Amino acid sequence: MLKHNLLLFLRNIRKHKSTFLVNLVGLSTGLACVLLIYLWVNDELSVDKFHANDHRLYQVLRNVPDSSGDINTNESNSDLLIPAMMAEFPEVEYAAPLMDDSSNAIISTGDKTIKGSGKLAGKDFFNIFSFPLIEANGDQVLRGENSIVISKKIALALFDRSENLIGETVNIYDNTDGEALYAGDYSISGVVDTEGISSSLEFDFLLTNELFLAKRDPYDAKWNSNGVNVYLKLKEGTDATEFQSRLNKFYRAQLEVVFSKKYHHYIGNMFLQPFSERYLYNKFENGVQAGGRIDYVILFSVVALIILLIACINFINLSTAQASRRLKEVGIKKVIGASRRNLILQYIGESVFLTIISLVVAFVIVLLLLPQFNLITAKEINLRPDPELISAALIITLLTGLISGSYPAFFLSGLKPVETLKSKLKTSFGEFFTRRGLVVFQFSVSIIFIISVIVISKQINFLQSKNLGYNKDHVVTFLKEGKLVENSETFLKELKRSPGVLNATQLEGNISSFDNSGGGYKRKDRPSIQFTFARVDYDYVETLGIELKEGRSFSRDFGDEGSKIILNETAIKTMELEDPIGKIVNIRGQREIIGIVKDFHYQSLYEKIEPMFLLYLPEDANRIAVKIQAGREKETLAGLEKLYHKFNPGLPFEFEFLDDEYQALYTSEQRVADLSGYFAFLAILISCLGLFGLAVFAVERRKKEIGIRKALGQGSTQIGVLLSGEFTKPVLISILIAVPLGYLLTQNWLSGFAYKINIELWYFVLASVVALVVALFTVGTQTIRAAYRKPVDALREE
Repeated sequence: MLKHNLLLFLRNIRKHKSTFLVNLVGLSTGLACVLLIYLWVNDELSVDKFHANDHRLYQVLRNVPDSSGDINTNESNSDLLIPAMMAEFPEVEYAAPLMDDSSNAIISTGDKTIKGSGKLAGKDFFNIFSFPLIEANGDQVLRGENSIVISKKIALALFDRSENLIGETVNIYDNTDGEALYAGDYSISGVVDTEGISSSLEFDFLLTNELFLAKRDPYDAKWNSNGVNVYLKLKEGTDATEFQSRLNKFYRAQLEVVFSKKYHHYIGNMFLQPFSERYLYNKFENGVQAGGRIDYVILFSVVALIILLIACINFINLSTAQASRRLKEVGIKKVIGASRRNLILQYIGESVFLTIISLVVAFVIVLLLLPQFNLITAKEINLRPDPELISAALIITLLTGLISGSYPAFFLSGLKPVETLKSKLKTSFGEFFTRRGLVVFQFSVSIIFIISVIVISKQINFLQSKNLGYNKDHVVTFLKEGKLVENSETFLKELKRSPGVLNATQLEGNISSFDNSGGGYKRKDRPSIQFTFARVDYDYVETLGIELKEGRSFSRDFGDEGSKIILNETAIKTMELEDPIGKIVNIRGQREIIGIVKDFHYQSLYEKIEPMFLLYLPEDANRIAVKIQAGREKETLAGLEKLYHKFNPGLPFEFEFLDDEYQALYTSEQRVADLSGYFAFLAILISCLGLFGLAVFAVERRKKEIGIRKALGQGSTQIGVLLSGEFTKPVLISILIAVPLGYLLTQNWLSGFAYKINIELWYFVLASVVALVVALFTVGTQTIRAAYRKPVDALREE
C-alpha cells in the first residue's frame, strides 16, 4: 500500500508540476523561517544554562525607592553583604562578588601587548560558575592582590600557548579610569576557556576581590553603598523563597542602623533572581519584573508559528483547489472498497512526503541565509546536526504535514462516489467560508507586518534624524588609554594643531549615554533632586556644538574651574532658580553656576531629559572626542592615528564616529526592523501563493460558467472583473481586520519611547494598497487566462 501511494504521489507531481512547485516553495520557505528562528531562540534560551548547578545559582538584587517615589531595581550591593551572609546563613554554600571596574585594560608581557576587558571576582567564583579551567594553581586561584586568571584567548595572544602558564607574569600597565587604579604586575594563577560558551558574563581576565578591597575608598565600606554584584550558590534543598525573606529582613536591619527613622522608607527590599534568568528577564519597571529579551524570544516564536501556519494554509487551499482533478480517483477507490480511513492516510501521507521534501529544501535555504541572518542578529549560530535540532525539525515537519494535509484528506475522503464519478464537486457554505477565512487570515497577518515595518522604520529614522541638542556629525571618539592617561594635555595640544582637526576635548563615559547619577540637591520639605552628570574637560561644549542659553562654558581664562558647575535647562526649572548664573548651589559640594546649556539628549530617546550637570574634572575622563573637518576625514584620521601611535606605540588605534555610537543605542530596534521586513516579505509571498491557490480553485469550479457567459456575449474584460472581484473581497476584509490590530500593536511598541513619531493614516493606506495590488497581480494571470479561454474548450468537457 505504501509503495502504491508513493507511486501515485510521484505521478501527481509529474502531472501537476506547477501545483507541486507552489506547494514546495510555500512550505519550504515557511519551514526555513521556522528553522532560522528556532536556531536563534534556542541560542537565546541556552545563555547561562551550561553551569552545573544552574538551579541553585542566584543573583542578589535590590528594589530601592527614590525621592520621587519610583522604585529602582539595583544589581549592585554593598561588599559587606557577602561576609555577613556567609556568617549568618548556613544555607549559602558559596557567595562571590563581581566588579566590572577593570574593563578596557591593556595587558602586556615582554614585547607583546593586547587589549582586554576584565572583572574583579571573589575567591569562590569558580565554585559557583562552571567556566572550565584549563589549569589552575590549586586553591590559590583568585587569591591574593596580585593574582590573575586569564582567558585562553589572552594566553594564546601573549604566550602562544594556553598551558604551563601558572606563575607567569603579565602587566596591566594602565586602564581607562584615569587613575590607573589596577595598574601593576600580576601572577597567573589560572587559565580559563571561555570560547564557545554561551554566557552573559564575558571577560578576558579576572582580578581578585582582595585587590578591590585594598583599593576601595574606606568611605564606601558601608551598607548603603553600591560596590559589587553578588552571586550565590545555595545548598541543595534550600527553599529559595524562605531564604529570600530571611535575607531581606537581615538586610533591612543593617540599613535601619544606617538611616534615621525619617529615611527608613528609602531602605527598599532585597530579593533573589535565578542567575540564568537574568539574561532574558533583565527589565524591571517600578520594582516589578517587566520582561526583557524574553519579549523578543516570544515575539519571533509567534512570528515563526504564524508564517508556518500561513504556509500550511496554502497547502490546504491548493489541495482543495485541485480536488476536482482527483474526483474520479476517489470515486473509483471507494467503489472497489477503499475505506475512508485508507484515503485519509493516503492524502495525509502525501502531505507528509511533500513536507519532508520541503524540509530538505528548507535546510538548503537556511545554509544559504545563515551568514546574513547572523549578521542581522549579531550571533554566531552554526547549523550542526545535533540530536536536539534533528528532533525538533522532524517534529515540526510531522506536525506541518498533519496540519497541512488534514483538511484536504477529510474533504476528499468524505466525497460521495456517485458525485465524484460524475465529476460533480459541490461546495458547501462551510467549505467556502473556510477557504475565504484562511485567505483573510493570511492577508491580515501580511498587512500587519507591512504596517509594522513602516512604523518601525519611521521611528528609527526619527531617532536618527532628531535634533539631539548637539552635533554628532564628524565627531570621532576613542578611549584615553595607555600613556594618554598621563599625557592627555600634551596629546590634546598637538591634536588641535593637526590639519583637519577643528576641536578636541576629553570626557567621562559615552557622549550619547551618560550613566553617572547622584549629586542630589536638597530642598526644604520636598524630595531631593537627583541628577545625571558627566566629568568633562575644556572645550566640551564647543566640540559638540552644545548651545549655551546663559553664562559660559569651562574656560582656561578663569583659573581653577573645579568648583564650578554647568546645568541644563531642565535642572534650572526643577530647582526653581531665578537668575542662576553666579549662584552657589550644594551639588556634590559647594559650586558656582557658571553656565546653562539648552537641553540636549545625553541618553537614548527611551528616556526623557532629566536634570543634569557638567563638572570640570578632566583627570576622571576616559575618552577623547575630536571634531574633524567635513570632507577631509581620510587624511585627518590618518594623521590622528599617527599621533596616537606616537604616544601609544604598539597599540591599535580603535575609534568610532559619534553618530555610529548613537545609532548603537538602537541596535535592537534596527534588528527588529530588518527582521520585520524579511518576515513581511515572506508573509506576502506565501499569502500570494495561497491566493493563487484560491484563484485556481475558483477558475476550476467556474470554467463552464465562464464558457457559457462568453458564448452569450460577455467580453473578456467583464469576466476578468467578475473573477477579480471575488478575490478582492477577502483582501478588503483583511484590511478591515488588520488596520485596527496593526494600530494597537505599533502604538504599544511606540509607548516604550519618551520621544516618538505620531502614527499617521497614510501608513495604513499604503499597507492596504500594497496588499491589494499584490493580491490583484497574483490572481491576474489566472483571471486573464480564464477570461481569454475559448468557450468551446470549457463546454465540451464532461
